[in-house]
Amino acid sequence: MLGRLAACWLGAVVLAVGLSGCSAQLGEFREQLREDFGGEGGLLSRFIGSGEPEAEPEPAEVEDVRSLSAILDDLQRGQYDEGEASLRRYLEKHPDDNAARAVLRQLTEDPEAMLGRQSHRYVVQRGDSWSALATRILGDPGLFLVLARYNDSSNPSDLRVGQVVRLPGPPPSDGSDERKDDDGLGEPAMTDLPEAPVPSRRTVDVLSLPAERLPSVDAPARPAEPQVSDRERAERLQREAVELLEASREEAALSRFRAALALEPGLEPAASRAVALRDRLVTRYHERAIVLYRNQDLDEAIALWDRVLAIDPDFEPARSYRARARELRRRVDSL
Repeated sequence: MLGRLAACWLGAVVLAVGLSGCSAQLGEFREQLREDFGGEGGLLSRFIGSGEPEAEPEPAEVEDVRSLSAILDDLQRGQYDEGEASLRRYLEKHPDDNAARAVLRQLTEDPEAMLGRQSHRYVVQRGDSWSALATRILGDPGLFLVLARYNDSSNPSDLRVGQVVRLPGPPPSDGSDERKDDDGLGEPAMTDLPEAPVPSRRTVDVLSLPAERLPSVDAPARPAEPQVSDRERAERLQREAVELLEASREEAALSRFRAALALEPGLEPAASRAVALRDRLVTRYHERAIVLYRNQDLDEAIALWDRVLAIDPDFEPARSYRARARELRRRVDSL
């Protein structure tokens, strides 16, 4: 009997020693969560437990609304139908998110109507991507989606060395768009695809207005309106912005103010109100995103930081926090 008890005791000691390494790793993970969220809970309890028995949680209804950056990543991988459905759900929840609306227009409108019919051939080189080509030709990497669709691409992540694509506008005079050599023909142009970029503020401001289109080299001229000056159009946009503000549609109002200022710089009260409105939205969304991040609602926090950067791309705190949130979400997803 004593021998059997001793054997059991020895086995328990060996098991405790074997588990010590795992315990150390769990301790490190607890420390990281404590640093990010100011204490244990939520993710910690979900993935490694608190060491105390826990009641079985009630099933919660999960709202299928993903962040804009996650939707863009899906679209970049060619998941157009799923991405469009996710984008429309996102816009139901955030109807005034003009960056999301700009993405939807790229996904659903006629690419030739947006970019023009005049185009030239380009032979894909190593290191190219649709976002890099959109930067080069259109001045905005966030227009990668409409440029890929301009080429009937069903998967923007699949671009091959030597592939001949169509770029809007006349060919360069120096012939630099022709292929230089045959090295790596058929291989992926870029092995590590960067994350899909959100459209720039300029693109968002243009595409948030339904009647506006992207500037292109052969777009038909606007119908002549000699009786309507830029000043009058700017004042009309300013009035629309004020009406939107009264309806509490602040992001839409900001886009109207900015469109008015593009026509008539310095127009008041648009100039001063646009700055104040931008700062108010950025501060409100950033503070709310920090609370969501600390409450471990990572997708919603990332979605808000996407909106902050669409409003003010130079707001560095949002860029830094969003990167941390994406990394934490990646680590949680890998558990």
